[in-house]
Amino acid sequence: MVQIQRALKATLLSAGIVAQAAQYTQIDQYDDSNFFNKVDFFSGPDPTNGFVKYVDAATADSGGLAGFTQGGVYLGVDNKNPTTAGRASTRVTTKTAYTKGLFIADIAHMPAGTGEGGSCGLWPAFWMFGPNWPASGEIDIIEGVNNQSSNAVTLHTSPGCTMTNTGAVASTKLVHDDCQGNQGCGQQTSASNNYGSGFNAAGGGVYALEWTSDHISVWFFARSDPMVARLNATGVVPDPTTFGQPIARFVGNSCNFDDHFMNNNLVFNIDYCGDWAGQVWSQDPTCSQLAPTCSQYVAEHPEAFIEAYWLINSIKVYQQQG
Repeated sequence: MVQIQRALKATLLSAGIVAQAAQYTQIDQYDDSNFFNKVDFFSGPDPTNGFVKYVDAATADSGGLAGFTQGGVYLGVDNKNPTTAGRASTRVTTKTAYTKGLFIADIAHMPAGTGEGGSCGLWPAFWMFGPNWPASGEIDIIEGVNNQSSNAVTLHTSPGCTMTNTGAVASTKLVHDDCQGNQGCGQQTSASNNYGSGFNAAGGGVYALEWTSDHISVWFFARSDPMVARLNATGVVPDPTTFGQPIARFVGNSCNFDDHFMNNNLVFNIDYCGDWAGQVWSQDPTCSQLAPTCSQYVAEHPEAFIEAYWLINSIKVYQQQG
């Protein structure tokens, strides 16, 4: 019987029906025991022209914009003071860069807004990018603006890279197939619990990213999903072949992944307005009624951003050996 099963599996593998499980080994972990020792705070001008003032580590600490709470890592914003110079916020980048791998991020809370404006003005992201942007690639794992209700997953890189989303769940829409530059190739998901206030109301969850030489896939598991406990179990090595269909999957239609994506650092940030949230402000019927511009609303309403914070339980990084 065992020989028959092995022969059947070999036949299915040769036909491309069964994917062979990748053997991953954990190489890194970020949690409340080491997080701030393993990241750098970015405090320069926002490359995307946001109405934001990213602060350094000392300022974030003294101002209560970064720290620990509820067993997790807190990254937040100034939600108390009006401003004319950009709202104080946090952006951190891992000191280690990665090329390919499996990344498991358990996140309890993500930035969202409160009150009548909802999340107007916000542009939070959990992402990766490499040097000499966009030549080394950018992978946006969680990203959205204003009152977007579901997550957008996007790749950016240099010219010569187009994608399909073959293998993703049917409800995900491939918005653009060309990954070049600022627009990138994006996939819009549809679940109400994988982003923003819907994500927070469900207690957050786990995002998983697999990056190989032939695909980049993203999964989301809500807090109530049994997979969350399995991924958080001590000593258990995740197997992406057991995850089911990803919410986003990028397959190179005309793209060599190894030439376009390499040496990416992980980033968490909370931006405002800028080249995306600010540009589409007038297109949102809720936001555009609050103020003539995104920057004016963000400047005058700190109370709207009490819920604008990341609460990160852990990030585990795995890579294939050999």
